Amino acid sequence: MKTLIVYYTKTGHTLEATKATAKGIKDAGSEVDILEITKFEPALLKNYDSFIVAAPCWDGGITDNGVPKYVTRVLESLPEYSLHDMRCGGISVHASKGGDTTVKTIGDLLNEKGATDYREGPVAIAGTPLSVDKGQSVSSEDLERYKIFGSRFVE
Repeated sequence: MKTLIVYYTKTGHTLEATKATAKGIKDAGSEVDILEITKFEPALLKNYDSFIVAAPCWDGGITDNGVPKYVTRVLESLPEYSLHDMRCGGISVHASKGGDTTVKTIGDLLNEKGATDYREGPVAIAGTPLSVDKGQSVSSEDLERYKIFGSRFVE
């Protein structure tokens, strides 16, 4: 299985989670590519069997849906049914709360584009509210959870 993980990050915490997820995928014997979401083109999906979206939770999931507007716009721009028969997943990092809302909303957005096999991934706390500064990194325990998710995702 070949997986594409697209991510969006402001302080680097979501990239930490993305790399741990990718490590789990590689350790399970599958291929994985990581791409910053601003470089993503929907046509790339034809080269992959599965797709994971990694996004920070913004506003504690209280407003909108916790997903950064840029990520929402990219996912909404995917062609209809472009994710049909493709395994999809979502992961998030948040500073205080709302990461579960972000992961659920990513799933809703992907399901609208035809995903039928969406797998909710881990959520971890890192950083500081409002991203005033970088704050704490993702803990080693949480990085392990992302790694386990990655290996199970491709089973």
